[in-house]
Amino acid sequence: MKRIAFCILLALGASAQAAPWTYRGTLNDGGVPANGRYDIRLSLLDAGGAKSLAYPLTVSGVEVKNGAFALDVDFGLDLTQFGTLKLKTEVGQGGSSFVALGEPTSFDAKAVLAGVCWDTTGNSGNVSGTNFLGNTDAVPLDLRSSNTRVARLWKPTAFSTNVLLGGSTNAITAGAIGASILGGGQDDPMSSAPNTVSEHYGTVAGGLNNHVGNDDGDPVNAQYSTVAGGYGNYAFDYGTVVGGGYGNVAGGSDNGYGTVSGGANNSAAGDYATVPGGRSNQANGDHSFAAGRGARVRGPIDTGEVVATCGGTGTCGDEGTFVWADSRIQGFTSSGANQFLIRADGGFHLNDSTPASANDDVTLAARSTSGDADFDLRLVTRSGKEYLAYVIDGSGTLLFNAVSLTTGSNRLAVAGGAGGTASLSNGGVWTNASSRDYKERIAPIDPAIVLDKLVALPISAWQYKHSTEGKHLGPMAEDFKAAFGLAGDGKSIGTVDADGVALAAIQGLNAKLEAENATLKSQLSALADRLARLEAAQVQ
Repeated sequence: MKRIAFCILLALGASAQAAPWTYRGTLNDGGVPANGRYDIRLSLLDAGGAKSLAYPLTVSGVEVKNGAFALDVDFGLDLTQFGTLKLKTEVGQGGSSFVALGEPTSFDAKAVLAGVCWDTTGNSGNVSGTNFLGNTDAVPLDLRSSNTRVARLWKPTAFSTNVLLGGSTNAITAGAIGASILGGGQDDPMSSAPNTVSEHYGTVAGGLNNHVGNDDGDPVNAQYSTVAGGYGNYAFDYGTVVGGGYGNVAGGSDNGYGTVSGGANNSAAGDYATVPGGRSNQANGDHSFAAGRGARVRGPIDTGEVVATCGGTGTCGDEGTFVWADSRIQGFTSSGANQFLIRADGGFHLNDSTPASANDDVTLAARSTSGDADFDLRLVTRSGKEYLAYVIDGSGTLLFNAVSLTTGSNRLAVAGGAGGTASLSNGGVWTNASSRDYKERIAPIDPAIVLDKLVALPISAWQYKHSTEGKHLGPMAEDFKAAFGLAGDGKSIGTVDADGVALAAIQGLNAKLEAENATLKSQLSALADRLARLEAAQVQ
């Protein structure tokens, strides 16, 4: 017969001279919880367990159910005169001899009589501020399960408490105050993955292999940080937070207040930086944001700034930059401070989730419930100059309006690179760039040939399909291309080319007229000479 004692419990009597108290325990018989009635003999011994202080107390026929029993104990002694005592327990059944159940169990007699032991079935009559579960010594209070620590509470200072729960390898570094590990951690010695806190007021709520602090021996420079859960996450610096996920890092290089909400392999290394989730994102600049996959805001090392001073700006890296990247594996990295960067391979659509075409890279739609029905885009310079472009909902016309146009300025200018700038004047005149400085491979042409081709070019009256604007007059682009071989795809005619052909033809026509006039003048002069000779002959 084998018994496992459970606890000596709450004193029930009121008399300090001979107070009865309740003894509860568990009993195994043949390796299984006992059921039935057993005889129990208790002996009260001194602290060394050698001297008996009273006659043994035998209680017969104690009912045991599922291994549990309880009996009232009264040795008839004033236990307040004693401190630590020992209780020897023996058990028998049906008149059989008693068998000792292990070694005598130590207990504090005064504590039992004072009612400070706690019954496993709960206590009543507790007084707030007087009754408590714990110790009065300046040592940690441990709670075990399966004889392994699952909780430790202690006060490193008079005004702070550390709470250490979860796996027995979880650890709060000595010197940290107000620190908490609320669960998680792994005890497997082959693959230990504890949660740790090394900073003041740091918290790991759960998960595996999560860490708050930088383990540099200073519990202040990364205090107030939190890892809520997940696996392998680190909150390195002052006031940093990792919500969960895998392999995420908040803080680094003395940067604080960064946040990584979740995801995997993300880092918020800049001061006040944020990564809401996703994968392999890096918010390394101060006040920066990175999300999606592979979005990266450059840090001070990338921008050549000294972390300690950051160029005297008080911020580091590409500060204030927002980067969001789509699901493609290629990285997407910022190139400067205070940028707003988005990579969306499926296109960018605002106020429109169903673009008209799969080829639409950007769709900006008008507001659906407020404002007018037109789509308005307003561009404003630093000094307040405004340019308004909008699509008129009724006609579909795209209208450009230079709201703050300075007198004499062009309404629109289009830079052509090496070809100069074309512009629309304030008065509405389109002007092409045509300086010699913009041109190369300059070669003379024969205006007469151009004139001949122009004369042969069919000119028609026509109107554009599906248009109500009326008739136009001119050549077809295909015929124009075939006649002159100028730039273009044969579907359109450049105004500079049409003007050039017209001017060359005028020169050709002028040359032709001058040649004809010269011939006529010569013929007329010859006729005049002949007439003069005839008149002279008649006079004779």
